[in-house]
Amino acid sequence: MTAGGRVWARFGPVALVSTAGVDLGAAPGLRRALADGIERGYSGEVPAAPAGAKCFLLRVDGETVGVFTLVRGVPGSSKATAYAVAIDPAHRGHSYGVQALLGAERRLAGEGCELFTRVPRTNGRGLYFMLRAGFVPVPPEAGHDADDVTWFRRGSRAGAVG
Repeated sequence: MTAGGRVWARFGPVALVSTAGVDLGAAPGLRRALADGIERGYSGEVPAAPAGAKCFLLRVDGETVGVFTLVRGVPGSSKATAYAVAIDPAHRGHSYGVQALLGAERRLAGEGCELFTRVPRTNGRGLYFMLRAGFVPVPPEAGHDADDVTWFRRGSRAGAVG
């Protein structure tokens, strides 16, 4: 696992710590978590983060419990998208993923940026997770990968992501 940098955001016990990347070979729990983000039981290659993505380790009491990937400027200016919120299966059930989203949302709001998320439609558990976390589905902006993902934003605001 690549060593982390400084704390970018915090919510409750969860700290989002900047990192250059994660060696999934050295972190099989995180690899499993990212694969589950595609589809439960997915066994193929985990895709690389999108160009321009920032990767954060989710740390609780100094221990890495998950990863969080963020892309700014998507789906538009003054917006950012959480592309991955993945919690190691050994650390699930503590709301660490929700706390990471809330910490990122608060940090971005302070910068005048709105947080969106996108979940592959093959990931039923991820779709349910976003709803439980207070995110609601929104129509995709034309040209985005609308056919295979559902876009979310926080709260009950209606409208397209663009």
